[in-house]
This record gives sequence, C-alpha cells and structure tokens, in this order.
Amino acid sequence: MDELQRLADELTLNYNAAELDSADLARAQQVDALISKVKQQVPYLIQQNVCDTPHSLILKPEELLSETAEYPVYMERGDKLLVQIETEKPADIRIYNTDSRQLLKSYTGKKLVKDSLDIKFSAVYLLEINPKGRQYASIDISFKPNSVNRAFTTKTVETREVEGQKGDFRVKTIPGIKMQNLFEESRKFTLRSQLKATFSSTSNSDRAIVAIQVPTGAKDVLYSLRISTNEGQRSSDGHFSDNLLKSYKKVKFLGIPLYERSSSHGSSLFELLLGENQPPREEEAYINMYVFYSADQAKKFQDGKDPSKLQYSVNYSTMGTQSCNGRIPTKGNRTIYMGYQNERVRYNNYIFLEAVSAIPHNEYLKTEYIVK
Repeated sequence: MDELQRLADELTLNYNAAELDSADLARAQQVDALISKVKQQVPYLIQQNVCDTPHSLILKPEELLSETAEYPVYMERGDKLLVQIETEKPADIRIYNTDSRQLLKSYTGKKLVKDSLDIKFSAVYLLEINPKGRQYASIDISFKPNSVNRAFTTKTVETREVEGQKGDFRVKTIPGIKMQNLFEESRKFTLRSQLKATFSSTSNSDRAIVAIQVPTGAKDVLYSLRISTNEGQRSSDGHFSDNLLKSYKKVKFLGIPLYERSSSHGSSLFELLLGENQPPREEEAYINMYVFYSADQAKKFQDGKDPSKLQYSVNYSTMGTQSCNGRIPTKGNRTIYMGYQNERVRYNNYIFLEAVSAIPHNEYLKTEYIVK
C-alpha cells in the first residue's frame, strides 16, 4: 500500500503549453486532469481496500480442544471484529471485553458461529470456547481496521496466571492446600548408641517419641528428618516450611492439580514438593523410624518394648532410614506419634525434625492480559 501511494505521488506530466498546438494541448490537459483524479482517488481506494479487507489475527483450522480454550485479541475503537468458529459437535462460545469485564455475545450449543462485532472501546477482547468434550474446531479470528495505519500496527496479547480472589472476573477455583508449620523451631534430640544407652542413667536413651498435634482439617503431615553423626546445626535447618511454600508457589501456576488424593501413594503435588526439599544425607547416619497412631502403643515403644510386638504403621515407618522427608496421612487423628530408635552399637545419632500440616482449601487463579 505504501508503494502504491508512492507511485501515485510520483505521477506528473510536464509540458509547455506555448510549444503545443491546440490538439496536443487538449490531450495534455486531459492527461493532467486524469493524473489529478488518480492522486485524489488513490488514498480513498487504499483506505477502502485495506479497511474493508479482513486481516487475520488467529487462524487455527484444526485446533483439538478438550477443555475451555481462550483466545485474547487487542481491538481499537472503530475496528470490526470478525469471528468464524466451526466445531464437530455443539459447543458454547462467548466474547468478553476483559477491561470492562462484560460478556458481549454468547452462543450456546452451536456448531457454527459466524458473526461480527463493532468495537466501541479500545480493549482486550476474549473469545472463549467450551467444547463440552474432546473435539476439533476450526478457528478464524480476524478484524477490519479503523484506518490504514491500524492495519499495519496490530498488537499482540500475552497472558499470565496470577493469584485471585473469590468473585474475581472469570476466576478459576482449584483444589489447593494451606500449609502450617507445626513446630516453632526444628526439634533436636540425641539418640545414644546401644553401648552408651546400656550404661546410661536414662532408660531407653537410644529411643525417642515426638507427638505431633494435628490442626483441625489437616489431611496430611509433611516432615523433614535430618540424621547426623554430628550435633552441629546446618544453615538449612529450620527452613523446611519456608522452602515448601516457595516450591508450592512455583508449581501453583503449572496447570497440575494442586491437591489430589486419588493416588494411594500420595498426591503428585506432595511428591513434587518433597522431592525439591530433600535434607542432606550422611552415609553413616541411619535409624529406625516408626509411626504410631495410638498413644498407648507409642508409650510402650518409649518404655522399651520390642517394636515387632507393637502396632505401628507399616506403610509410613522405615527401618534403617537415612535423612529423608515424607508424608503421613492423618486419618482423622488429632495426634500422630513418631518414634525413633538408634540400633547402632557404637555411634550416637543426632536428630533434627521439622513438620508441616497440609489442610485442603480452595485456591483462586485469574488471567492477566498484557498488550505488547
């Protein structure tokens, strides 16, 4: 279009009327008048051609949809938005102004939508398709610009998921978790070696029990257990809760279910969080860890009864464990008892324990639209 305008601007006819006879002068004047007419009409023709021709924004002739899909576009006042959607089966289609948060058009149970929308306000407009099942769709979103310059200065729209609140515009509700630190600071205690425990004035000093109080509504307890042959602290001690929260925020917007208890081996979320926050291991530091749901059984363990004679959770107890973290389902109990035993004959083990509860609750996400 710029080239056409340039060529029109360059059209000229130079002649000297005094050197022409009447017939040539008449022809020269006719050509000059034609040039003037062309120069007058070219801008109009360019405007008419450009502004009456659809300019493609999104073209997806074979889009496979399995869930609600969104296609944002930026429109300026005076533009005309053109939408043509064809699906294999009936689908629900809506058009929103995301700035005013208004639903402008809605088509329910349609296999073909071919419509236009005169744009009264510059804003991000959103085309939403709910396929109501897995199916293919042909999507063609275009526009007629309000001017020639607008046709060649289209803007793109980027999206990002951010935290929202209940009641926000088109907010998504997803199952999440609220984490609560169960200890003010990490629990530290010593498990004496079998040899030292034998001569210790404190009975069963090779064993320890930690009672974990479970908050109302908590379905799981996440723990970090660091076992060391050295009683010195590490800089990472005491940060299990904070690190879990940081990891949780990272995965919050990745599209995976934030809380899913369908798996007997625990949710994918917990596996991911715990996998990112493993405590450092020492090859020579290991103990037996028992999980009790009964205060009576925990007391018998503390008093020195053979663990093989006690009722403990086989699924969540670990023999000969090194430093680790894990998940213990609360099973409705208000208290969980973690028992530790050092079976090593000559060496003490120093235990650093942290615990966090996980309470299911709704998380809210909304979409932000950034015009580039």
